[in-house]
Parts: sequence; C-alpha cells; structure tokens
Amino acid sequence: MLNDVEAVQAQLSIVDHTRNVKRTISKSISLETLNATSTEEVIGVVNTAYSASGDLKVILRETGNGSDKKRFVEIWNNDAVILACKDVTDIHGIFYADAFFDSLCFSHSEKYIIYVAEKKKPTEANSFEKFKYTQPFGEALIGKSTPVLFLFDWKTKQLVSLEHDVPVWFGQALFGPFSDNKIYATGYETASDEKLLGIRSCYNRPTGIWEFTIACSATETPDANFWNCSVLKLTESHLSCRSPRVITSNGKSTLLWISQPTGGAHGATASLRSLDITSSVDPSQTQTLVDAVWEPEAEGRFPGLYLSDSLPRMTHVHWGEGDYIVTSTTWGSRLTIVLISLLDGTVKELTPLTGEEPLLSWPAILAAKGNKFVCVRSSFTSPPELMLGELDTAGTVSWKLIHKVAMSEQLQTRLDSLTIKIVPIPNQYPTETILVQHKSALQVQKILPCITLPHGGPHGASTVTFSPSTCFLALEGYTVSIPNYPGSTGYGEKHIRALIGQCGTLDVDSCVESVRHLVKTGVASEGRGKLLLVGGSHGGFLSGHLIGQYPDLFTSAALFNPVISVGEISISDIQDWYFSEFAIDYPLSSLPLGYTGSSTSLKAVVPPRLVTPEVYSKLYRASPIAYVDKVTASVLLLVGEADQRVAPTQGIGYYHALKALRTDSPDDVEMLVFPGEGHSLEGVEASKVSWLRIAEWFRRVTI
Repeated sequence: MLNDVEAVQAQLSIVDHTRNVKRTISKSISLETLNATSTEEVIGVVNTAYSASGDLKVILRETGNGSDKKRFVEIWNNDAVILACKDVTDIHGIFYADAFFDSLCFSHSEKYIIYVAEKKKPTEANSFEKFKYTQPFGEALIGKSTPVLFLFDWKTKQLVSLEHDVPVWFGQALFGPFSDNKIYATGYETASDEKLLGIRSCYNRPTGIWEFTIACSATETPDANFWNCSVLKLTESHLSCRSPRVITSNGKSTLLWISQPTGGAHGATASLRSLDITSSVDPSQTQTLVDAVWEPEAEGRFPGLYLSDSLPRMTHVHWGEGDYIVTSTTWGSRLTIVLISLLDGTVKELTPLTGEEPLLSWPAILAAKGNKFVCVRSSFTSPPELMLGELDTAGTVSWKLIHKVAMSEQLQTRLDSLTIKIVPIPNQYPTETILVQHKSALQVQKILPCITLPHGGPHGASTVTFSPSTCFLALEGYTVSIPNYPGSTGYGEKHIRALIGQCGTLDVDSCVESVRHLVKTGVASEGRGKLLLVGGSHGGFLSGHLIGQYPDLFTSAALFNPVISVGEISISDIQDWYFSEFAIDYPLSSLPLGYTGSSTSLKAVVPPRLVTPEVYSKLYRASPIAYVDKVTASVLLLVGEADQRVAPTQGIGYYHALKALRTDSPDDVEMLVFPGEGHSLEGVEASKVSWLRIAEWFRRVTI
C-alpha cells in the first residue's frame, strides 16, 4: 500500500528450509528515511486490504488446523484498534485470495466489504449431496470449486451472500464509483459441454466482465443471509476478459479490463478495453485503448501487452493534465513498466534497456497513487528490490530504491561472478536466448558444460528476472542458455501463432538452432557431458523431444512433470491445450453480450471433444513418446503426485518405458515423486530436493 503519510506497507515471503515452510514478513517503510519503521511476521492472515482513505484495514484470518480451523473477518483502524470481528467459520468454507478470485475491498462509503469464499459443503451423514461431483478450477486451486461473493456490513456485522441467476462463478470483484450497490466482476464459465477448464496461466477461457446491481440494503433486510442481484454481461462471447478496474478522475469514471481471444493459444497478445460508466452503462460503447500487436513495427518497438493474471489493484496515476495506468508487461526477454494513456491508449515504456549491466527486469507494480508508484525490479543475479517511481510534469520518471534484500558478502560475490546477456539466434528472428556465463571462464576462454532450459507454456516467456534455481545451476559450474522459442510471448502475436500446429517441430528446431549457435560461437561445445537439458511442462515436452530426436547431441536431462504423450488427456485440467496447440479445433465461447439470465440464448451446443483414433495418431506422432526408443541420454524425472495439469502418469509411464529399454544401464534413469505437490513443484522441500538432485545427476556425466 502507498499512503498519504509517505510510507509503504509491504509483505515479503521468505523460505524457511529448517521448517520446510514459507513465511511472510510485513514491513512498514518510511519514504522519507527509507528505514523500516516496523517489521513483524504475519501469521494466520489470508488476505488484507485498505480502504480508499487509508483509515481502515480489513483482514481475512484463519486460525487453528483441521477440524479446529476458524475463520474471521476483522476491521482495524490506523491506531491498531479492532472495530469489528466476525466469526464466519460456520457460514462458508475457505477464503479465496488467489489472483483469479481475490475480491477483498471496501465500498465507496467504506461501509461494506466484499470478498470471495468457498460455499459451505453439506455435512449430513449419508447425504448424497455431500458426495455430488463439483468440478474444481484446476491446477493450484485445489479445494476451490464453488466460489461465492460475500458482502459484509462491518458496522452491523451483517454478512450476506450475493445471489444471482446465471451459470457463472464470479471473482476479481470491486465496487463501482460513488455507490455501494454496483459491483463489477470477472465471470468464469464452463465450455459448452459443461467442462470447467483450468484457469491458471490460461487466458483464453470463457470469461467475461459483468455488472452486479444490488437491490436490497441492510436497513430493509437486517436479518437476511443473502441478497438477490441482477447481473449484466458487458463483454462479447468471442473474447476472454478479466481483471476489471475502475478509474475515477475529474468527475469521469472508466471501467477497464484485459481482453484476449477465447479459445486458441492460452497466452495470446492482450488488448486493453475501456467503458465510460460515469452515469450509465452501455456495453456497445466499449473502446479498445490498446489493441493487440501482430508484429512490432521494428526491432525493439512495442510488441503488445503480455500481462499476468490481473492488472495491479492500484494502477491509476495522474501527471500533467492526463490520467494513466501503470503496469508491468513482457517485452522480449524482460519485463518492463509501461504507462498507458486513458485518453488515447498511447504506450510509453518507463524502464527501457540502457545497455548497462546488470540487465534489469521489472516484474510487478504493487501500488500507484497520484504521480507515484511502487514496483519491483530485479536482475537475473540480484534478488527483487522495491522501487519508488515518481513522474514529473514532463512525464519523466525518477527512481528511488526503498528496500533491498540483505545478502551475505560471500553470496553477493558469487552472484557477481556471473554475467548475463541476451543473444539473438541467427535466421530465427525474433528467437533469442538468455545466456548466463561465468566471468572467470570467459577470461580464460574456458568452455563450460551448457544447460539448455526451455520454458513451459509454450505461450510464456523466460525473462532476466531473478531466478534462484537458474543461479544455482550456474554457480554449480554451468553455462545456462534459456531460449525464447517460437510461441513465446513478448514478441507480437505473429510469433505466438507461428507455433500452432507445429509443436514438437518448430519449437524443437529453434532450441537446437540456439544450441548450435552457441557451439559455433565458442560458448558451448559438443561431446559427452557438454550439453544438458532441464525443462518442465512444455519445457519437459521439448526436452523429451530433444533427447529423442537428437540422441547424439545431449548427454543428460532433467524433466519436471513433462508432457510425454499428448493424446493421453483424461485427467488434465486443460484438455483444450492438447487440441488447440496441435491445430485441432476446440471451439470455446462464453455467454453473449448483454446476457442477464432471463434469456434462453445460451452458448451453442458443441459435441464433446473426443480423442478419436485419427486424432490420437496425430498427437502420438507429435509426442516425445514416439522417440523413446532413440533416447540414449541419462534421464531424471521429477513428478508431482497431485499435478492436475499434466497427469503424473505421463512422467511415470515415460520412466517405465525408458527402464524397459535400458536393461544394460538401469541407473541412467531415475524418478522422484513428490506427494501432495502439483504442477510447479513449488513446495519448499520439493523444490530444494529437486534442484539438489539435478546438480548431483549432472555431476555424474560432467566430472
């Protein structure tokens, strides 16, 4: 939070390897002295939000464990006095604080709080309702299947659920301007066969922006536990829309949101849409402030918007005579801060490349107010720092470092021994690779073993943002190459769509060309123990292809939750991926513009998408499993037992297939399976064990 007393309240996550837990620290930092005025560990806090005035704070808190777990909604003032506390344990399930559903905020009058929680599940013994199937929201959202919007009047302690009459789940809600009875939210829908597709990192889902109108009030229904609302869909069925934000300035209120095509690539180039909601709402008057970019006008020019799950909650800045939003976006192999005019959509980069080391990346805007904003920056070899940006009347930004992670002198020296650069790959424009090298090896022209580390997605990107795991590999004595192959975001929509229908060929060829270029330029060399691979998800898919299609090139590989057999999709939360990425039609659409729930005009019925023998044959040929008999590299598999994105059976099946073919060298294949871990293997113990084992695994072939 950025408040009027020139202070920043920040929360930092730290990893405690002794207890195998992640801990959260809260710091108040004075912008005048740049010193922390208070530091404390946050325990039991699920989510926090401040009122617009900064006078009030709401906390969603959980205490206890298992059957003794309790949930509370608390309101505090700036004097650390608790003004209201309500026990909501028996009213609903877990709080939602993830990026997709998080809605915690105050109303305009600061009387009401809105938040999202899991609907209370039936507990009656022998009740069939208790066992009724409800679809989950997929990977990383375990335990979340029936989100409900709740409204809390903290002065009367009345808590009501907001009921509606549409087949939609709502999140990312916020109040409209100057009123407590208007709410704008992102609505999540099923596909037309009632399949609920996973939403994490997938921005092509049937989603839209909706307006809620609340007809009731606490004075009219003081004992009610729910209020009925009328709803109106503001976006079109062929667009996947999310992250509503309301900007009010000079008597005008504008609703903003992110828009991408529904269906197709899960990470297409975004557009920024706007709608004037000052006096009334007319969806037909929606404007496109920033459109998708097919191809940058020239090298280094704006490639389009590539945003994370949502816009910053506090994104509005004002300088000169204009209003703007500030956000972070992928731009090539880095994240950068851009300023977007609400008048004409002009995009201005505030953190361009300077040509100086280190290469900086700016992954997040945390808060903005007036002409100031707080953001995060890092480089590949330096941890995240908090920065304060301030715009002058000419639109020039000045920067002030307000928090830096403390490191030991020994660790800082080791990180400083690495150098980072972005290397274009000849004849592959705009493909490039991030190269991490040892300065000492460069000085004596020593060629170290090279690890190629392709990112997942495939419609994501690797950037020069700080990466502890990659630094670890480099400090173990390797050169690390991280290619942004065709399909990667940050280079224009043309580069993304180039991969559709060519997964397993174009992306594989691009990775091989990046390796050959490094060999040709003396950065890497061929031979036993010289070229290695690490990849997860689609990066694991690529690594599996590379060791199968080029068995004489790579000596060893480590694969995290890899896609091995594309035709085997039964438990994946993103079944459309296995069709769309390989140019097999998987149509998606959402409810129509203007839908209110009273119309029978629902989405067109599309037959269920089945993997027919013909489809399976095509997908099999595009899969790493088709080349398993060619693999000679040693292979380490790391599998999350609770992965909902790529079935654990993919990695497990690959392990057994390799074992069956390696009767003469069984020790060249190994698998670690982590109970309770999902697709990212991001648990403290799982992450530590994985990377330590990878280092040991590669040491077997490089020493």
